[in-house]
Amino acid sequence: MPAPDAGARRRSTTCNGEDYTFRRRTNRLIVCFYPRLAYRAATLAIVLGLGCFSTAEAQGLPTEPISLGDGRMVVGAEVSGTVASEDPGFFNYTDYEYSTLRNFRLSVTAQVRASRRLQFLGEVRGDRGDRWQPFALYARIRPWPERNFDIQVGRIPPTFGMFGRGIYGASNILIGTPLAYQYLTSLRPDALPAVPEDLVRMRGRGWLANYPLGRTDADRGLPLINSFRWDTGVQAHGINGLVEWTGAVTTGSLSNPRVCDDNDGLQVAARTVLRPAPALALGLSLSRGAYLSRSLQPVLVDGMEVEDAVQQAIGVDAEYSEGRFLGRTELIWSQWAVPIPQVRQQPRLDAMSLMAEARYRIFPGIHIAGRAERLGFSRIQTSAGPMGWDAPVRRFEAGASFAIIRNVIVKAAWQRNLRDGGRIQRDDLGALQAVYWF
Repeated sequence: MPAPDAGARRRSTTCNGEDYTFRRRTNRLIVCFYPRLAYRAATLAIVLGLGCFSTAEAQGLPTEPISLGDGRMVVGAEVSGTVASEDPGFFNYTDYEYSTLRNFRLSVTAQVRASRRLQFLGEVRGDRGDRWQPFALYARIRPWPERNFDIQVGRIPPTFGMFGRGIYGASNILIGTPLAYQYLTSLRPDALPAVPEDLVRMRGRGWLANYPLGRTDADRGLPLINSFRWDTGVQAHGINGLVEWTGAVTTGSLSNPRVCDDNDGLQVAARTVLRPAPALALGLSLSRGAYLSRSLQPVLVDGMEVEDAVQQAIGVDAEYSEGRFLGRTELIWSQWAVPIPQVRQQPRLDAMSLMAEARYRIFPGIHIAGRAERLGFSRIQTSAGPMGWDAPVRRFEAGASFAIIRNVIVKAAWQRNLRDGGRIQRDDLGALQAVYWF
């Protein structure tokens, strides 16, 4: 590793049971240290608020978020249960080792208003009844309360993409999660192929891939965008007329969000949404960040740093809604720089996702919906010639939903997955889901 810059000093810390050493510079102090302070402050505020909430008397099932302390604290929740047929191809598998079509989730959100200029927001999720995590935990600062501008610090909402905040439950028009936000590729942040053939052998094996460099045990790969974890950092958000904009600097990357940094790189992300008409929204998203773990530094060739291995992505999206109809489409391009030691010119691996979905209300409380999408991958040069570095995937999903009451929805869906590689290349799945929220 190169010597530290002048004025920089090394510091060791422990996070999630692992020891990390990193350079502490001014920018890292802002992006890593202050978000952690906000993270802890938000934790304290929300835990105290939930303690007050637990003592309040409930009058049946609530239908609206619960307001306490003259509106200084607002608590909401969402409960969803999903059952489906077996998925032997792991098409709906996530990096948390469960299928999005076979899950029970309890999500509790809280917002604590300390003043007109300061709020604390958080969300705790439990998946499958035994995996609890602080999904979101951040402070929102409004320097000028009368303006549409705020700064968020901590484990912040995603900046990139259309589906970052409404990926599950009541906000999802179907049951399945779009491929770009869930499907696991064969890339890993803690292991590397020694030759391109190692990568090609793992085509369609993102749910359990292994490589000879770094960690050699089989483990989960990376999606294009990880929608099941939020990143940690600083985010600015504002609305100016017809334009809504967001910018963020965080510790992780789109495919590998983190609470604690595992390399000396940072991610920069931005998103702009233009609303030229009430029924139309057009979005553009950009991001660039290092995704490899520093544990891989010893296996890289001299002069190469893990921070040079970056993921960069561009996304364009559109949404149109009028009357009974809602339509969305999104195109995402992602590229990873992958340092393969035995390759002179380091390859850059591309992935392209295209999705289109629509929903139509046929009767009050009854909707039908459909989604079509494709995830494709670029080719890499091997001894046998150019080959796709991962197996392309197509997914078709159709379903219907029925609102028993305003905040209780039952969904039914059928999903077909097709993959040009892997052990299972076709999978037809049926799923049912019930969602309650307040």
